Amino acid sequence: MNRSTTSETTSNAGSPAGPRAALIRRAAPLLAFGLLLGTGLALWTATPAAGAVSLVQTQEQPDTLAAPPGSAPSLEAVRIQGRPPVLHGDLSDPAWEAAPVATDFVQAMPHEGEPASERTEARVLYDDDALYVGIRAYDRSPDSIAAPLARRGQTQNSDMLHVIVDSHLDRRTAFHFGVNPVGVKLDLYRYDDYMEDSNWEAVWDVATQIDSLGWTAEFRIPLSQLRYSSAPVQTWGINFARDIARVPELSTWAPLRVTDQAIVSRSGILHGIRDLDAGSRIEILPYSAGELARTPGDASDPFWSATDGSARIGADLRMGVTSDLTLDLTVNPDFGQVEADPAQVNLTAFETFFPEQRPFFQEGSSIFNFGIGLGDGDGGHPRLFYSRRIGRAPQGSAPSGADWVDAPSRTRILSAGKLSGRTSEGWSVGVLSALTDSEEARAVMDGERMSIEVEPMTNYSVARLQRDFRDGESSIGGIATATLRDRSGAEDLRLHQSAYTGGLDFRHRFREGTMEVKGFLLGSRVQGSEEAILRTQRSPARSYERPDADHVELDPDATSLTGLSGAVELWKVGGGPWRFASLTHVRSPGFEVNDLGFMQNADYVQQAVWVGYMNTDPGDHFRRWGLNTNLFSDWSLGGEHRGLNANLNGHANTLGNRNLNAGVNWSGSGLSTALLRGGPAFRTEQSVNGWASASTDSRQDLQFSMNVNGNVRPESDSWRMGISPSLRWRPSTRSSVRIGPSFSHQVEDRQWVDRVPVEGGPEYIFGRMEQSTLGMNLRAEMAVTPTLSVQLYAQPFVSSGEFTEFRRVVDPRADRYEDRFEGVDAEFRNGRYRADLTGDGQEESFRSPHFSSMQFRSNAVLRWEYRPGSTLYLVWSQTRNQFDPNGEFQVGRRMDDLFSTPSENVLMLKMSYWLNP
Repeated sequence: MNRSTTSETTSNAGSPAGPRAALIRRAAPLLAFGLLLGTGLALWTATPAAGAVSLVQTQEQPDTLAAPPGSAPSLEAVRIQGRPPVLHGDLSDPAWEAAPVATDFVQAMPHEGEPASERTEARVLYDDDALYVGIRAYDRSPDSIAAPLARRGQTQNSDMLHVIVDSHLDRRTAFHFGVNPVGVKLDLYRYDDYMEDSNWEAVWDVATQIDSLGWTAEFRIPLSQLRYSSAPVQTWGINFARDIARVPELSTWAPLRVTDQAIVSRSGILHGIRDLDAGSRIEILPYSAGELARTPGDASDPFWSATDGSARIGADLRMGVTSDLTLDLTVNPDFGQVEADPAQVNLTAFETFFPEQRPFFQEGSSIFNFGIGLGDGDGGHPRLFYSRRIGRAPQGSAPSGADWVDAPSRTRILSAGKLSGRTSEGWSVGVLSALTDSEEARAVMDGERMSIEVEPMTNYSVARLQRDFRDGESSIGGIATATLRDRSGAEDLRLHQSAYTGGLDFRHRFREGTMEVKGFLLGSRVQGSEEAILRTQRSPARSYERPDADHVELDPDATSLTGLSGAVELWKVGGGPWRFASLTHVRSPGFEVNDLGFMQNADYVQQAVWVGYMNTDPGDHFRRWGLNTNLFSDWSLGGEHRGLNANLNGHANTLGNRNLNAGVNWSGSGLSTALLRGGPAFRTEQSVNGWASASTDSRQDLQFSMNVNGNVRPESDSWRMGISPSLRWRPSTRSSVRIGPSFSHQVEDRQWVDRVPVEGGPEYIFGRMEQSTLGMNLRAEMAVTPTLSVQLYAQPFVSSGEFTEFRRVVDPRADRYEDRFEGVDAEFRNGRYRADLTGDGQEESFRSPHFSSMQFRSNAVLRWEYRPGSTLYLVWSQTRNQFDPNGEFQVGRRMDDLFSTPSENVLMLKMSYWLNP
């Protein structure tokens, strides 16, 4: 897909409004088309077709079309006649007397299939506005009920009651509401049957009470928070669950098996839902925020101000387009309450993945989840849609020789819209589009002020459509993403003017849902200036300039790049304790998604097999335990074998609720196509790495855990060892303190230093690095009430790396490790290392790689939900950063340097008010 630039756009490039107007003109049709397409599809799938008896709204939904396999329990929901129950938490309201009772709960853990150790009863009522659920949890030892007070969503090690509502009866998605005995809420959105989105947060009410019989909970769930069909008579899926922390025990009304990847599809049946009004659903959340910042600086800096204040307003709008489909809009969003990313030092050529923490992009994000890779760590995060691209840090910078610079730390989001939902006919729809502003850095150079564009105005869009069949056992879907940038800004910054991805995916379960085959086929196309596409060809993901890569060719005149990616996976997902999987992924060299997605590598064929065993029957020592092993192989499309890995790991939970984990991984020698960063493939040596962790009983007030990990590569005499203990203390039922120090030390014999251009080809310089890293995570939390909490967080971090024994690469594919390098006799002068690299008597130089990076990040957050859906935040944050080109690791000196550095302090007050007109 190509984007053409009109002559009008070109002629307007010199005026400030020109690029913006041009981009808005290009982006607006795409956004409008996407929103209309999603709305139209949802409306079409929810509209009865002529002659389609099963979709006629005047007929009742047949239970047999969506009932779970096997014998599922059922319950009648009773419409309230008269006044709805008042929530006191004790089920004393007379309205509950008319509701049938769901009982006979069954254990899922620890003794799967056996009757629950304590009796639980649930009832369901409804009216035109809400669904009411009342649950009585009998307990013969009410004094032993675990009921810690915490902020919303933090309900670990607590007794809990849960309500899971599959209001479409699609057996794939559900709304999950939970509460503990003192009213701490938990809400989740469940998708793909067993997956969960913990970022979904609904507006609902609940009341609880502990008494001599146990405890009770009364839920009021507004229908505006659910999605359901417009049929006059409906059947929903529902399940009730109970956690007893002291055992620990999980029991459910409709039985679950821990070993099956199935939660929603195992729900029971809720009958009797009639004549619901699918009228308009509108929620408005305006906010106002004020910020005061004190930053260190130089009085001669023309851009510096010791104190800087600002104020912002904005709003979020949520509107029900239909009873199935929701439109979310945000104007001038603010995310000042979001915690900063953890400190780290990245010495690789690849970008680091950070999770999304901004509420607008977190909520309802499951529809856009489209993973495209294998593996753990950053290797496990490749995806077509990575929402942190929206509002990212600007990709350009001021001239390196500038005397003073004032650059923005992030790109401002002007507006964003999101259309999402799932129809009763099995269609899942998601469309998101966002517009970010252009950003400029101010600079002074040679006494002259200037402004430099560091990020062009950009429109980001993603659309997702998926259709379920066979009661959720099979599905097909499609996805498309688009990134459009202002042309002139993109050219100046060597960024793509446009980037598109799209493709299809499928999933099919068979053998009574115990086996699953799934896969995808995707394509990508990026377009831009010759400089932008050349930069993409040379990126570490593909390195077209490699001299030994016969299957790719660097094209300096190219203005576009296309690629393909595909995968097929076979999984055993249920039916006993054994699991296995066989996976094949292929990605062509030109496949590129990083404008709106996340990936580190292209140009590969990856194959993996995995076998696992999970035992959930309690024995003499363990409540449950499991083992798994896998084999993984990686080839480039040029036939270079990049690696072979074998892994064995296990985990166990003891009868005393202690957790144990351990594993070992072996990696064989392979050809790395990225290690020389554009140079020829380099033969890596064998390595072995291992890890182990243990933790004490999390139900206790004092919990200790320990993690150790390490690796060794004997051929190069390289090794690494890391340790991270953690101590969590609950001084009361409403507070907790966690201290987690970490320390790692590594000796890396082939750490990248520099690429030096010389006659006859570049020289690749490596060094032997000794790196030590010390960090500490400190957290304290206190819940004053279930809606008022205070959180404190602090992270000091120091990492130092010192280099010795510089060497250059002479034979990257040599069989012996020592034959791949030749030593370099380098002398340090005037801030750089200098050496005769080619033996011709000419001296070349390369950078000094020594470093000490010191960071301190902290914040304090007061969060008060002063009414349902309405929140006040008071946030104070402090940041300190220090860098020293000396790589010697001296903890006391480094900490002195860090805390003697002036800090940046920010105080923010933000208030939002939920309106439901």
